[in-house]
Amino acid sequence: MDEYPINESKARRERTLLILAVVLSILLVASCFAIPYLLSSSGSSSKSSAGSTGSTGFSRAEKGELEGFLLESGPYVEAQDIVENNYVDAVGGDQLLDAGTRGIRRMADEGADDATLVDRGIVAMLDSLDDPFSAYMDPKELEMLDTQLSGHFSGIGVAMQTVKNEIRVVKVLEGTPAQETGMQEGDIVKEVDGKDVTGIALDEVVLLIRGPEGSTVRVGVARPPSSNLIQFDIVRRDIEFPVIDYEMKENGIGYLKLADWTQDVDQKISGALQDLRGKGAKGLVMDLRSNPGGYMEPAIKAADLFLRGGVIVSSKGRVAGATKEYTADDSVEWDLPVVILVDRGSASSSEIFASALHDNGRCTLVGETTFGKGSIQKIFRQEDGSGLRLTIARYYTPDGSSIDDEGIDPDVLVRNPVVGDKDLQLDKAIEALMGSGLRFPEI
Repeated sequence: MDEYPINESKARRERTLLILAVVLSILLVASCFAIPYLLSSSGSSSKSSAGSTGSTGFSRAEKGELEGFLLESGPYVEAQDIVENNYVDAVGGDQLLDAGTRGIRRMADEGADDATLVDRGIVAMLDSLDDPFSAYMDPKELEMLDTQLSGHFSGIGVAMQTVKNEIRVVKVLEGTPAQETGMQEGDIVKEVDGKDVTGIALDEVVLLIRGPEGSTVRVGVARPPSSNLIQFDIVRRDIEFPVIDYEMKENGIGYLKLADWTQDVDQKISGALQDLRGKGAKGLVMDLRSNPGGYMEPAIKAADLFLRGGVIVSSKGRVAGATKEYTADDSVEWDLPVVILVDRGSASSSEIFASALHDNGRCTLVGETTFGKGSIQKIFRQEDGSGLRLTIARYYTPDGSSIDDEGIDPDVLVRNPVVGDKDLQLDKAIEALMGSGLRFPEI
């Protein structure tokens, strides 16, 4: 077993980056709590009282003036009420208002307009919770989250990544408009509809390329080593994320890789399990590495495919319906041995699934300690497309533990080499399934 020590400062940096990744994949599934209250909430379409975008004319604003301004703003008052009434921990209105006031004082002195001050007040109020998973989301951020968790988007069918300040195509999905028009992995995106995208953030370029199904987008790319521009006119289509991939490996071992917990992915897992069993699989390696989570409900349903009984997960919160225990029924679809691969990027719903099987004696965990996100969020939506992402509950593993900031330790600790493409973790998972000394309890 190869291990690579990580110093404390590096670990902190890595956790910060992981938090950013996990934040993009967190949304509470309202049906998990089976009450109408937890469905998406609507609010005001304005971001200032009376919809004004003018300036209040503050000069060396006093705290009382700023408090009065925020308390006269419908959107701010609504946001503060949401936090007071729904946040997992009790928090006082005076504390929230004080944070919002402090957050806008400098901007008010500088003459910021009303809408900007209200937005900043909401952000500052949420920041005061010291919760990386509670935040204000502008319309673009919320649209990106919704798209990721839906498993579908209207686009051209490529995966892109920022490499050395360039936006490169790292994968072209099969059967998509991008593949049909000739785009290739390694292409560097230079233009979108004639606009130079050099130096533009990746998420902004993604939004430029996506658009209504049936519409056309012109993408200009450079194909190294040439710097000449190649133009592709591509008709956008509905694209389904390839969130699940599976195959048969040698010696009767099925391998299933899950990239995200999107809507209804439990049904895809069920279909994959049936197919693998039909091909003669005698054991399963389920790969949840770098899976940051997503919807909670499919993770619970997927765990139930492996369990004939027992607690899957429990949750506790202040709002009605947030405290609940989820248990497996008496049917099971996969009763063969299971090894789950996890790492520091396995979070949220991935941790719910992994702990459900592990604490009920249905799997061996191989890899690294998971991220440690033990909270549940809900999106409170505004009519203008923005929203508040708020932690409303914490969840607990079947043995009653909270994994928040702790994660789940693997049974077999393996770290992959920093350099090279050798997958020691997968090798160890297969070895665990093949090992004659590994015992799996009857279910």
